[in-house]
Parts: sequence; structure tokens; C-alpha cells
Amino acid sequence: MSDHNPSQSLDQEIAQLEETCRQAAQAISNARSVREAFEAGQVEVPHHLLAIARARVPSLGRLPRAREQRVEEIVKDQLTSLRMEHSDFVASRELDRWKATDWSYLRSDNPDLFAKALREANLIIEHKRKNRR
Repeated sequence: MSDHNPSQSLDQEIAQLEETCRQAAQAISNARSVREAFEAGQVEVPHHLLAIARARVPSLGRLPRAREQRVEEIVKDQLTSLRMEHSDFVASRELDRWKATDWSYLRSDNPDLFAKALREANLIIEHKRKNRR
């Protein structure tokens, strides 16, 4: 006879998913870019656990909000560094780099934050150009 207990293996899988979510939350809080935060927040839930995962693994439901908060912090820090940059040319280049690498994730997943950040960044660069004249 087998000692295999389906309930025990399900509990083990739930515990493993909980640990994966804990590690993802830690990776999100350590993310240095929008891209890192989005990638860290991607947790694969096994198909057979989809129906019960939200109820049995509360940290799974908290991941999207944690990622959103971290992304907002990162964008705010990026805009602050743009304000601190003295050269409008360097600031413009930095914005172009963010738009190509980091903010593409924003454009698809959080278009409101993308539009707000882009508007703010353009205002910052325009202000730098006016002050240079």
C-alpha cells in the first residue's frame, strides 16, 4: 500500500507556492527598475491550484499591489533623478532610455502611470530647456 496522502501533497504544494510568493515579494521590494519589479511579480500558479490559491495563499493576492507600489516608487525616483540632472540633453537621453527599456512595461500594464510619468518627465525637460536659454 502506498503512503501517498493527496491532502498532504496539496498542503506541500500550497506551502511551496506561499514560499514562492514570499520570495517574489522580497524580489519586488529589492527591484531597482520597473522591468525588475514586473518580472519579480510573475508567479506561476499550477493549474490544479488556481481555484484554491487565492484563498489559501494570501500573499499571492498581495503581490500585484506590492508590485504596483514599488513601480510607483521607482518611477518617482527616476523623475527625481531627472529633476536633479543639470543638462537637458542628458535628461532627454535618460528619458529615452527609460521609455525604451523600463517604461514599456508601464505602457502595457499601467497606462495611467505611464501617461502621468511621461507628462511629468516632458515638463521637467522643457523646464530645463527654458532655463538654459
